[in-house]
Amino acid sequence: MRKPRIVVITVSVCLATLVLGSWWKKDAVAPHLINLLAGEVIIQQISGLELSFWEASIEKIQIKQDRNSDLVLDKVKMSNPFYLIFNRGKTRKTALFIDKLTHVTRKEVDSDTQNTLPNDPIDDNIFSLSQAIQNIILYIPDNISVKTIELNEDIFFGPLEISRNEKTIRIKSPYKSAEYGTFYFSLLAKLSTKKVNFNLEVGSSLHTSPSEAVLTLLKGENSQWNLDAHLISNLKLIAPILGVVQGVTVTPSDIIETNGQLSINTSALVPDNLSFKQDYKNIFFQLESNALEVSIPTKILNSKLKARLSTHSPIAVRLRSLSPLLLESATGSGSIEISSEDGIAGENLLVNMTFDAIKQGAPPIIQAEGSLFPAAFEPVLQSTLGRRYTAPLHLTQLKGELKFKAEASLNPIGAPSTEQDWLNKISLTLLPGSNLQFDTKIPELPKKSPLYSTGLNRSQFRMEIKNKIQLTGEPASSYPFAVKITEGAFDSQLQSRDYAVSMYSQLRNIRCHIDKNAECMFEVNTKIPTIVDPSTGSTFNNLDSSAKVHIQSSSNTQELVLEQVNVVYEELKDKDFIINKGDVQIPKVNCTFSVNNTNCAINQWNIHFEKFTSEYFTLSGGINFSKFYFKETEGNTELSSNYSASQLKVETPEDYSFETSLTGSLFLSGDKIQGQSQLQANALTVNSRWHHDVKLATGAIQFSLPKASFNSEIPLSQTVQGLPVDLVSGALTAEGTLSWPQHQNDTVNLTLSNIAAIHDGSFATGIEGKIQLENDGRHWFTQGPYPLTIQSIDAGLPLSNIHFSLSLNKEQDLLLENFTAEFLDGKLSSETLSWNLTNKERSSILHAQNVSLEKLANETESENFKASGRLNLTIPISTGPDGVTVKNGSLEAIEPGGRLRYYDAFSPQMLASNPQLKMIASALEDYDFRTLEGNLEYPPSGDLQLSLKLVGHSESMDSERDLVINLNLENNIPAMLRSLQASRDLTEALQKRLDQ
Repeated sequence: MRKPRIVVITVSVCLATLVLGSWWKKDAVAPHLINLLAGEVIIQQISGLELSFWEASIEKIQIKQDRNSDLVLDKVKMSNPFYLIFNRGKTRKTALFIDKLTHVTRKEVDSDTQNTLPNDPIDDNIFSLSQAIQNIILYIPDNISVKTIELNEDIFFGPLEISRNEKTIRIKSPYKSAEYGTFYFSLLAKLSTKKVNFNLEVGSSLHTSPSEAVLTLLKGENSQWNLDAHLISNLKLIAPILGVVQGVTVTPSDIIETNGQLSINTSALVPDNLSFKQDYKNIFFQLESNALEVSIPTKILNSKLKARLSTHSPIAVRLRSLSPLLLESATGSGSIEISSEDGIAGENLLVNMTFDAIKQGAPPIIQAEGSLFPAAFEPVLQSTLGRRYTAPLHLTQLKGELKFKAEASLNPIGAPSTEQDWLNKISLTLLPGSNLQFDTKIPELPKKSPLYSTGLNRSQFRMEIKNKIQLTGEPASSYPFAVKITEGAFDSQLQSRDYAVSMYSQLRNIRCHIDKNAECMFEVNTKIPTIVDPSTGSTFNNLDSSAKVHIQSSSNTQELVLEQVNVVYEELKDKDFIINKGDVQIPKVNCTFSVNNTNCAINQWNIHFEKFTSEYFTLSGGINFSKFYFKETEGNTELSSNYSASQLKVETPEDYSFETSLTGSLFLSGDKIQGQSQLQANALTVNSRWHHDVKLATGAIQFSLPKASFNSEIPLSQTVQGLPVDLVSGALTAEGTLSWPQHQNDTVNLTLSNIAAIHDGSFATGIEGKIQLENDGRHWFTQGPYPLTIQSIDAGLPLSNIHFSLSLNKEQDLLLENFTAEFLDGKLSSETLSWNLTNKERSSILHAQNVSLEKLANETESENFKASGRLNLTIPISTGPDGVTVKNGSLEAIEPGGRLRYYDAFSPQMLASNPQLKMIASALEDYDFRTLEGNLEYPPSGDLQLSLKLVGHSESMDSERDLVINLNLENNIPAMLRSLQASRDLTEALQKRLDQ
């Protein structure tokens, strides 16, 4: 431990005396000196030694004081030096003169020298007060004089005169300070083995009242001394001396500065061995001050710390003993103001408070009230130490005022645990209206971080206390001090400095207990009007969350419990989806944190939303998660959960919709997630197993649709609304594998069993067959044709007994091979009917054979058309961008021909103006044709165009002559089919087919 400089100077003077007096016995004396001063001073140089019987002199003595400074004594002389050797009883007859004593500061320290310096001395060396007094009486010369003492560039002493008359010693010296002027001090000491008196006075010509100190020691029983001391000081006078007694300084600006008036009274029972702390008893200390001011340089604030103390009533403390600390009473009141001063920004107030010690007796209580101003602490945050504790946050621009009340209850004599604890209880109350503000910055944050992309990495934080925050501290058996927070509430705001992003939070009912372990509980509510993340394209609007928080921390683990978690938001936008009016409800979250290990468990987690909209579908309803577990160990993440949805409505852009229930589970390990699910909607049940690689964005799903049966009471439309096709009978099964991106092993297997389907007024019954689709990584296709049969198709004109083989090639041609069907008592057939799914143009030929005109007339239920006979047709079909078209089709009647009965074929207006047309109309009302042939065209408009030539005769004309009639007919087929569909009862017609 470094001794005060005044001690070192004194030792140096005494050392000079001993060196002069024992030079010829230096081999015996030197080890004694080294042992005495080990770790404090080292003699580096002695030069110019001259010795006579009456006088000894040394030109220069250089002493290493510590690692950074030396003391140099110039022109040292001693009279009658041999009394120190041969007659120690006549030491008083010697006199010591030193021309100059200089303190020299070294700017750089030699590393080799630094490593060889001795260690600091042990603090608990035995120091006997009686022995010290006796040695002073025996060995101090009558006269010691130091002409000049130069401590640094600012402080000079001298001449220093020490004179002695028997047991009375007088010390006096003027001293000068470039900053404070000229002062003097004097010390009168009266020494005896039973009583010691010290009177110290420090004065100046500029101050009328000097600083005075009086100390009396009376020796009592058991080698103890009764101490009684009184100090009245004008601190302005002793400011330069404090630079001496505080220890070695590096620069003059480091010197402690003082000002104001101070009065101290103290008494105690002091042991003879001053190092025995346990023997200090019955200590009384009383202090009064008037604008006491002390300025201390601090590295952490990079400025001077200035404290001002004024007592309103004397501060008095009584201790039964020092070790252990046994307090009897404490009284007094006053005010304290602490500020920092850097010389550039001026003075910044840190703390301003008043205090009062009340209830003299049991237990003493100290109360304080004031304000703390955070702005003055900014240098602490900018220091290396401050940044180490706040990393990675960089805090600047501190503002605000924290108003507080504090109270300390001290343990009186006789209270339990007073052997260890002098402090019984301490409380601090942060008062409503207190506020704090600062700017935050997180440097070197990745640009993909949400804090960076939302602008919250550069924010302004504001906080205001709404309800007092009560902190209470008490000594604890398992921990030095236990702290409790029993109540409190504050509001805060975090505002981005770069974007229009802000976050408002409220903390209520704050309760904490901190000792060996820490535990805190509070309620938090957070509101975010809008938060935008440009990096992901995500936007939150009007987010409101609340939760009860419970935190526990021990030396190895931390536990976090969230209860009644509720998150509500107006809108969540992402580049791939939008959620409107969503909410999340979590009854309880349990998390534990330890080194390289994080675990979280949620028993139930409910998510609801009014609408979830994506490019592919829209959801309404909610999803419930259960048995949710999260684990992170040394960078590896694992997550598992069950999930379910009871009423989840799904809609597609094509206006398809259905309500479904959903159950399943998922498991995540690292970047890989897998799971299984079951989707159920009335007659449909879809089971699936799936996996996904988050890092590679690849995955696959295996699904199966067990047999789904449909009937008139449970049609497909009851499950899925808006489909163009409704299944009203039969059964459907499916299974397959789908990958993303598409994979060559993807397959879909579909089985149709006696399916009856309805589409836009048309229906089909008895659909049977199996289809297997495969994928080559680009397209879906079938390995070969799959036979399908359809009992009937009725789009207005019925087809029955339809057979074909279905295939899909890699060019996306949908092929119906070996197509046959019954139509109007005839037969339809085609080697191949093709349709390209990408709308490329394809051609096919459809043959119609033995088609009955009578059946056609009956099916159309036409009142003005009756016919008999049969036709053969050749229909070249084209499919492509224009849909289905026919060009250059042909038809002809089968021998022996047939009969036409075509009434009202032409309007009366047409017949009135055209006699020949009237003749033809009359002939068509009863016409027997022997031949009928013609062409047909079916353009994209849907208007079927027939060019017919009929050869036959009519009874209304010359029956023996052939009547040749050329007819051009046009009829819109879609309109005709719609008319035929409208003329019948669809349900009745369908049921009739199903019953067949």
